Amino acid sequence: MDRLAQGITVAVCDAGEISRVGIARSLARHGLEVVAEEGDRAGALRVARSGRAAVVLVDLTLPPAPEAAFSVVAAANDSGTIAIAVGVEGAPEGLFTALRAGAAGYLTKDLPSSCWAGAIAAAVRGETPISRAMTAVLVQRYREDAGRMPVAAIMPSDRRLTPRELDVLRCVADGLTNRLVAAELSISVETVRSHVSNILAKLEAPSRTAAAARYHELTAAAR
Repeated sequence: MDRLAQGITVAVCDAGEISRVGIARSLARHGLEVVAEEGDRAGALRVARSGRAAVVLVDLTLPPAPEAAFSVVAAANDSGTIAIAVGVEGAPEGLFTALRAGAAGYLTKDLPSSCWAGAIAAAVRGETPISRAMTAVLVQRYREDAGRMPVAAIMPSDRRLTPRELDVLRCVADGLTNRLVAAELSISVETVRSHVSNILAKLEAPSRTAAAARYHELTAAAR
């Protein structure tokens, strides 16, 4: 049983009954509380809007794909629920599709259940649940597309990052979790989450990992 994951409420939204039940039972073995299992768009939307679950897992192939998954992710975000996309393969486009839709992360069904439990716990802590292999793909793709933004775009100004946001970004780029950033800067974890959200929006970065990669690239170029 994963101590960090114990008691986290989860909803599993997957059209495949065997997959849905298997995921639910596997997560339960790690101490997560599965409060809903939905196999269609209507049910998934209901649970995403209800706030019953802290985390909603939604398969990208939930019919009609991918519109159904996108709408569930949006509904979860509106209700303050964490949405994590689920896919059957680790192809980069699945990850990019999930992040563009607003998902907090992306998990593939070939990962062991212990990784899923750890990833869900990480998402609740404000981190981005993406495997190391997929993170490397994301960083590489972001670097390929990042040349258009000048280094001044991340420097403090009224319309760009504030000095405090830049402090938070430096910490994120150093690999600190939200809790460690809060301790480093003597602010609350909720304040860190708010700053990270603003940073991602201003940098048009799909995740904190991409924002960190952008920071390292631009600061290195400015030296």
